[in-house]
Amino acid sequence: CAIIHKSNPPNPTPGPIKCMSFVPAPQKATTAGSTNASNSNGPNSTAVTTVPAAAGDAAEAETEDSFITSRTFDLYWVDKTALMYKDGFVKTYNREEKRSIFAVKQKSSIPMILRDMAPPEGSIFDPAKKWDEEKEQRKKAAQTEALVEAKEKKKSGAKKNSKKQSAADSIKESNAAEKVKKDLERDLMKLSNLKTLKILQDASCDTPLGKIHRMIKMLHLALSALKEGAVGASEAEVLDILWALEEMPLFKSCEAEMAAEKASKKEAKSDDKKSKKDSKKESKKDKKGKDKFVLSTDAKGFKELLKDSGDKFKDTLKYARKIMTGKDDIITFQLTHMPDRLPPLSRYNRHFKLEPWQCDILTAIDERRSAVVCAPTSSGKTLLSTYTCKKADGTVLFVLPSEALVWQIAATYYEFFRGNVTIATDLITFQEISGGAQVYIGTPRAVEKCLIKARAAAGEEMKKGLREFMILDGGYNQFDYLVLDEVHTLNGPEGDALQRIIRGCNCPFLALSATIGNAKQLQAWLSEVRNEHVAALIDAPAEEVLLEEYFARFINLQRWVVVESEGKDGKQKMKMVKLHPVAAMTPERLKSEPELIAALSMTPADMINL
Repeated sequence: CAIIHKSNPPNPTPGPIKCMSFVPAPQKATTAGSTNASNSNGPNSTAVTTVPAAAGDAAEAETEDSFITSRTFDLYWVDKTALMYKDGFVKTYNREEKRSIFAVKQKSSIPMILRDMAPPEGSIFDPAKKWDEEKEQRKKAAQTEALVEAKEKKKSGAKKNSKKQSAADSIKESNAAEKVKKDLERDLMKLSNLKTLKILQDASCDTPLGKIHRMIKMLHLALSALKEGAVGASEAEVLDILWALEEMPLFKSCEAEMAAEKASKKEAKSDDKKSKKDSKKESKKDKKGKDKFVLSTDAKGFKELLKDSGDKFKDTLKYARKIMTGKDDIITFQLTHMPDRLPPLSRYNRHFKLEPWQCDILTAIDERRSAVVCAPTSSGKTLLSTYTCKKADGTVLFVLPSEALVWQIAATYYEFFRGNVTIATDLITFQEISGGAQVYIGTPRAVEKCLIKARAAAGEEMKKGLREFMILDGGYNQFDYLVLDEVHTLNGPEGDALQRIIRGCNCPFLALSATIGNAKQLQAWLSEVRNEHVAALIDAPAEEVLLEEYFARFINLQRWVVVESEGKDGKQKMKMVKLHPVAAMTPERLKSEPELIAALSMTPADMINL
């Protein structure tokens, strides 16, 4: 303790003097939170305790007992009362004293802090939905391939074995067609009231043909604004919408059908001219042998859409394509005039597709296998860890290297899972006392301390038999999955605690990092640890930890440098100039260090300048 003496105290009385310490002076714990309330508010704050002389021998007798209590139960830096807020009053009746007692009802403020830190509602990506879609597409593709093979085998004699469509099937088809027709009418009614590009961009349609109508209407508005010279209108906007429209599968199929119909009509006209020269009998035979091309329902609707309001949409589409074909070098135009609209940044064609390496890891998670992922920042590692939290049957332990990351991830998952998030850092620990945690997030040493109950501490939950929101449940066996973000910190200041956590958890794990220099060596060590766990539980074959390395990275951040230049008036001016990554290279580096060249990341502007 740092002893503090008061100079010239009035009426000095003998007795113990005040002491200042990071560890609170011993006190007798009378309630579940008494030891917590006596703690200091931060590592730099102080707790001053005075023992009056009048207490005499009674205070000295209490000292030893209270000291043991303070060193036996959990201690932490943040005062519990500082993390509570008043939430009304609770009324109880004391039968012995025959009177009502009112007590202040308090709740933890941590959920409110996490709620305020969370990203906007709807902005969190749910990988489970996209992965389910991907699995469904793979299943359909496999079924289609099987059907094609079956048709090829049964091609001979197919006409003899063909059966007429049953009445039930025809009724189902007619009902489905009627429903699609009504949905399309509703979409067209909604779109007819939308007059600006921004509102149309935010609108949504239920039917594929309604989505095409929305895109063509946006193309018409953007092209009209360009012709009028409106502020913000550009050829880049028009081409962005055009390319998004041309990538729609239904748009492609409808255009192909219309082109086929046009070719069929042209062929029929040429045949009519030839038939005049031939005999009437031969022409009749030819006409009987040729079938008229019939458009599908969607193609008919698309054709009517293009003819709407005197072919204005048809002319819009033709003019937009004329702008595209009029460019001498379309690639240069894309890289220089619309780098912020190239996929995946297109404002009208944003669709997320899982990469093959992500699918491999998601499959491993489904099969409860452990994996190590080495991929650059912004390559899509976060969605993998989110999927573990969605897929796991129990609690997921999420270990992060810093407290700032803990709060960021905790706030995100608090919004994503609507609560049930546990936090463990050096300063604050928190858990929901109403139910089990879905995600347990913390830094290595804080997590280890909470799980193993350091100093052989029993904890308030053992002392009182009640769960405390700041006293976390111990034990490694509560986790169903382990996520190790920034796993390269095994070589950091808390790497020893991280290694002990990995050895202590007997569940599958997902290790993520952007900077693993010895990925195969790490994979071998983690495989050894994982097999030790499996062998201790069941008699099973050795399991190899999956290693997935991915090196591509999307980057669109332009580097700039501020330089001085002399103006025409002789005054010094400051201006920003694009800084090319090759500026960091020298002839020697280009010749002798090819790995540096491979690591260069360039924007579209950098590429075209090079």
